[in-house]
Amino acid sequence: MIYILLSIYLLIYIVSIFEERLKRYNKTIYISSGIILFLCAAFKEIGFDNDSENYEFFFYNYDDPYVQLAVEYSYLLISRILNYFTEDVHSIFFIYSGIGILLKMTAIKRLSELWFLPMLVYMGNYYILHDLTQIRACIVSGIFLIAIIPLAENKKGLVAILLLIACFFHYSTLALFPALLLNNNDMNKRSRLLWAMLVPIGYILCIANVNLMTEIPIPYIGEKISSYQELSERGIKGSEINIFNAVFVVTWFTYLYILYFYDTVIKYNKYLPIMLKLTGVSILSFLLLSFLPVLAFRVSELYGIVEIFIFANIYYTIKPKWLAKSVVSIVGIAMFMINAFYAEFLHP
Repeated sequence: MIYILLSIYLLIYIVSIFEERLKRYNKTIYISSGIILFLCAAFKEIGFDNDSENYEFFFYNYDDPYVQLAVEYSYLLISRILNYFTEDVHSIFFIYSGIGILLKMTAIKRLSELWFLPMLVYMGNYYILHDLTQIRACIVSGIFLIAIIPLAENKKGLVAILLLIACFFHYSTLALFPALLLNNNDMNKRSRLLWAMLVPIGYILCIANVNLMTEIPIPYIGEKISSYQELSERGIKGSEINIFNAVFVVTWFTYLYILYFYDTVIKYNKYLPIMLKLTGVSILSFLLLSFLPVLAFRVSELYGIVEIFIFANIYYTIKPKWLAKSVVSIVGIAMFMINAFYAEFLHP
C-alpha cells in the first residue's frame, strides 16, 4: 500500500503545480484523492501499522474489563453495535477514517485558497500519524481543524461544544481546551517576537529539566502528569525523547520562518494568527512534556494539526511559484518518508 500512497502523493504534487490552471477539475481531483486516502485507511491490512492489531483486539473484546478501562466509551459502543452485524474489524476503521478524513478534507477547503499544497503536508505527516495509525485521534484532529474558524471568530461556546464532542472519541481532547484562551487578533512585531521566544524558552526549560506541567493547578490533570512522571523516573513508563529530531526541528524552524514573513503571508491567510499561536503551543508542549514522550507527542500533534497550513504558507514567501510548490512538496515527502520509516511502513 505504501506504493499506492506514494503514487497519490506524486499525483497531488503534479496537480498542485497546475492548480490555478485546472480550476475546472480541481474539485473532482480533490474529492477523488480523498476517497482513495479513505479507502487505504479503511481497508489497510491488519499489522500494516503499529496500532491496528490493538484496535482489532479492542474491537473483538469490547466487553473485557481491561479494554473498558483502556479505551474510550465511543469505541466500545461502536464496536458493540458493529459486532451485531459483522466480525470484520475493518468496519470500525471505515467509520473512524471516514469521519476523520472527511473533516480534514472539508477543513482544508475552508481554511486555504490552495487545496493541494496543504494536502501534501497532511499526507506527509498527519495522515500517517492519525488516519492510518491512531484512528481515535484522527477524529479529534479533524474536529479541531473544523473548530479553527469559530475559534478565530471568537465563538468560544461553539468551539467548546466541538471539543466536548471530540472528548467522546479521545480523552486527550481535554488538552485542547486551553486553546479557548487564544484569539485571531493581528500580531504586531512585539507579539511575534514574544511568540518566537517560545522555542528557546522551551528548550532552556527542557534542558534544565524544569517540569512546569507538574505544577498545573487543575484537579486531576496536574496529579495525572505527576504520577506519570514518577513512573517514568522509576523506569516503569516512558522512554527517552529526542528534542532535536528532524521533524520537530523542521517544524519550529518553519514556525519561526513564517513568523518572520508574517506581513507577507497574512495577505493570503486571514487565519494565520491563530494558526501560528496554536503551532507555538504545539512546539512548547512538546518540549515541556518531553519527560513523558507519549504525552508529549500526543498533545503536540493535536495542537500541531494546523501545521499543514503553516508549512503550505511557505508558498507565499518564495518565487517563482513552481519553486515554492516544489519546496513545500519536498518538505512533505521528507516528512512522509520519516514517518513511514518510524511507523515501519517501509517493509516488503
